[in-house]
Amino acid sequence: MALSSPAFSDNRSDQFVLVPFCVLAQSFHAEGLVKYDWRGVIKPIIQVLIDRDINIIQMPCMETLFHGGPETGLNRAPQGMKHYDIPEFRSECRKEAVKVLEQIQGIHASGYRVEAILGMEYSPSCAVKVQYPPRKGLTNRGVYMQELTSLLGQAKVDVPVLVINRRGIKPTIRRLENLLDTIR
Repeated sequence: MALSSPAFSDNRSDQFVLVPFCVLAQSFHAEGLVKYDWRGVIKPIIQVLIDRDINIIQMPCMETLFHGGPETGLNRAPQGMKHYDIPEFRSECRKEAVKVLEQIQGIHASGYRVEAILGMEYSPSCAVKVQYPPRKGLTNRGVYMQELTSLLGQAKVDVPVLVINRRGIKPTIRRLENLLDTIR
């Protein structure tokens, strides 16, 4: 949805990208999953956004919230879709997705643009299409992404949803750069 930019009285950016919580705080991943060169922030993703002066909105970490918040949820073992695709978790994801949808609608109503929502591949919450463990021919969004994209569709809010794949960061960066370069 391309909106005309409001006349700003300062030098602010009118572009936003929503990112999974763990992109800015990898300690929120389940234990044993941070095996790449970046220990805190997933720098290549954030650098693309910084270089283009794009506002970054951090979506909630549903798995940490579900496990009691940072005090207890940071030290959790990895769990698959079976553990999270339950009514209680789905309900919590829906509640948070409603808040994010309202935020996106408010951004659009103010004349700003949400250029993309990023998801984290292999996450039972934020996967865009591939769950862990990957099975040939089996694709599924994470529970939170299912709820968020369902709400976006119902509200007729069109925002591209892109995947972050830490195992293939260079193709991920190219897809993100291509999307952002086409809308500038």
